[in-house]
Amino acid sequence: MDLYLLHQPYGNVPDGWRALEDAKKAGKIRSIGVSNMTPKLWNTFVPQFNSMPSVNQVEFNPYFQQKELRAILAENDVKLEAWAPLGQGNASLLSDPIITEIAAKYGKNAGQVILRFENQEGIIVFPKSTKPERIKSNMEIFDFELTEDEMNAIRALDTVKGNHDPDAPGVGEYLLSAYDIHAND
Repeated sequence: MDLYLLHQPYGNVPDGWRALEDAKKAGKIRSIGVSNMTPKLWNTFVPQFNSMPSVNQVEFNPYFQQKELRAILAENDVKLEAWAPLGQGNASLLSDPIITEIAAKYGKNAGQVILRFENQEGIIVFPKSTKPERIKSNMEIFDFELTEDEMNAIRALDTVKGNHDPDAPGVGEYLLSAYDIHAND
C-alpha cells in the first residue's frame, strides 16, 4: 500500500499510530499519515509517536487555508493533503469574483484556478468527481501559472473557518460512538 492514514484522531491514537508504524516496518505500507489533525491535536499526539507522519489530510481550500497548521507541518517536513479542495462545491467559493476574474483571464473555470492555487501552494489535492468531464477538467491545471499578485489575492480570501472542526466539543465522542471499528473482531 502506498499511503495509509489514521483517519480520525480520537480514542487511543498512540496505539493506532504504533500499529501503522509496525505495518510500515514490515513493508506492508510505504508511507503513513494522519487525517483531521488540527494544531491542538497535532501537539497532543504527534510528540508521542516514534516517527513523523508523511501527510496530514485536512480540509483545505481558499476559504480555509490552515495557515497555523501549515507552519507546524513545514517545521517537520510533513505534507498537507487537502480534502474538500474545491470547498465541497461551495457556491460562494466557486463564484468568488477574485477567482472568476482570474479564471476568465486564463480561459479556465473556477475549479481549475482553485486547484492551480493549491498546487502552487504545495498542497496535495485529490478533487472528487464522478463526472468524466470534471475529472478531465481537474487535471488541466498545468498549462498556466498564477502570478504572485494572483496568489496573494487568493490567499487574502482565507476566512480561517472550515466546515468541520475536529476540536469542537463532542466531535471525538460522537465519532467514537458512531463507528465500531472492532465489530468484526
